[in-house]
Amino acid sequence: MLAKKLKKDRSDNVTKETSNDMYNEKKSSRSEELRKEARQLKRELLAAKQRKEETVTNLEKKETETKASNPAVSEYLEERKKYTEIRKRKQKGSSREEQTLALLDRFKNKLSSAITEAPEKDAEELVNDDDDKGWMSHVLHFDDQTRKVKDANVQDEDTFEIYDPRNPVNKRRREESKKKMREKRERQ
Repeated sequence: MLAKKLKKDRSDNVTKETSNDMYNEKKSSRSEELRKEARQLKRELLAAKQRKEETVTNLEKKETETKASNPAVSEYLEERKKYTEIRKRKQKGSSREEQTLALLDRFKNKLSSAITEAPEKDAEELVNDDDDKGWMSHVLHFDDQTRKVKDANVQDEDTFEIYDPRNPVNKRRREESKKKMREKRERQ
């Protein structure tokens, strides 16, 4: 009888373990399904966002094509487009660094092209331009002013002695120089 009870207990433990395994499998399969669904939703959101951006850009292109007949309006639309692009660029995340580096590269290219194009343009054309690119091609020249470097070991006419008149050594020197001057005057 004892052997039968032990056998039953073992079988009960086995059935409990299999039910726990099945429960864990259901849990893991459920979590996998939720992950897949989350990925799917992210893809759909990104696709919807891209479609929205494409439609906005298409509408802007159509507007610029229809209103470009008047030069003042076209200038206004260009500036508006420039500032809307700047507003779009301010996204956070890993793409922010890429955008910043792309802006830096564009600026470097613009600067190098302005430097190479500068000798070709006339001064009158640069004055009439309102695009603020004149500063990019400007070359800064300084007058060469060689500075005199004074060496402490070399005695020049510009070198001055610095001494304290209260110092006893300096007092003795002054007295000696006064005596020498008196002797020179007496000789003459």
